[in-house]
Amino acid sequence: MANVLSNDAISLKIYLHTGFSSTISNSFSSPSTEPRPVAWDGTNVLSGDAVSDKIYLHTGFSSIISNSFSSPSTVPVGLSWDGANVLSGDYLSGKIYLHTGFSSTISNSFSSPSLGFRSLSWDGTNVLSSDAASLIIYLHTGFSSTIANSFSSPSAEPVGVSWDGANLLSGDYTSDKIYLHTGFSSTIANSFSSPSDVPYGLEWDDRVYFGRFPKGSYYPHILAH
Repeated sequence: MANVLSNDAISLKIYLHTGFSSTISNSFSSPSTEPRPVAWDGTNVLSGDAVSDKIYLHTGFSSIISNSFSSPSTVPVGLSWDGANVLSGDYLSGKIYLHTGFSSTISNSFSSPSLGFRSLSWDGTNVLSSDAASLIIYLHTGFSSTIANSFSSPSAEPVGVSWDGANLLSGDYTSDKIYLHTGFSSTIANSFSSPSDVPYGLEWDDRVYFGRFPKGSYYPHILAH
């Protein structure tokens, strides 16, 4: 069964949900005091923190840190994994970065489409991002600033996005909800209240990378919600 991962800046915890639901099957404390993004590489949690200014590689779903590096700017709020490399985004620099593997080395970057960048994800081909100034969720063309599609977020401060292989997931600070969209659209198929007050990071733990499937995953048309 595939599940939502969420990272909350008030409870300072990273949560493993049961499928797409508010039920929490596991959780652990984040490694520092201002957790922002969360990601999944098929085996391990990745997380970022705005106080320590670091990006962490956890061992599986646990608080054990196997590796870390300093983020390229000072407020890391976006994080994803493309199957081989970290993608990160920073609120202060307003940039989205492509790293080389799990390292601080930057192979490419571009400016976010508005002034309030909050989160990013990778759908297997393209970057997804959200912005709290424009209140828009964007579909980029590949790893670039070119926008292929966009729509208004369901509430007033979108702070997390992910992709389940067919549909967008988003989280919002103002509504304190996690949403399942229909495809890449503003249509909401399902939602639930987050386990605490600020669902800043959001991830689906069974995403598709370049047409390959993480170990134990389902094919996209039967992804569980």
